[in-house]
Amino acid sequence: MSRTSDPPTARIAALERDADALRRAFLTTPVFALDDHGLHAHFEDFGRTALALFRETARLDGGEQSILRIEAAYHRVHEALQAVATLALSDTAAALPAHGNGRAEPSSHDLRQSVIRRDTQFS
Repeated sequence: MSRTSDPPTARIAALERDADALRRAFLTTPVFALDDHGLHAHFEDFGRTALALFRETARLDGGEQSILRIEAAYHRVHEALQAVATLALSDTAAALPAHGNGRAEPSSHDLRQSVIRRDTQFS
């Protein structure tokens, strides 16, 4: 992450790059290996940085565009986390008997691929 003396726009651009890298890591790392790759710590750092930038830019005149960029970066990472959580829960649910709703769960590969495909809408 960039130093705090950098202008907010440079730090927001760094946050966006970090969000994209973190998102890719969440979507391509096997669920059982997420902690081995330090993604939990990386996500915590990302969240602290996003919050600090949000607070800083909220006080600036014309900071609305910066806030939207920060929110979009955070949303991309959050969407990847939701996909991983759904994947982890579906793996757990696969070991349990079906509840009779008759609906097939998407495979973990399909779930991650659908989120990766949506990535092109944000880039």
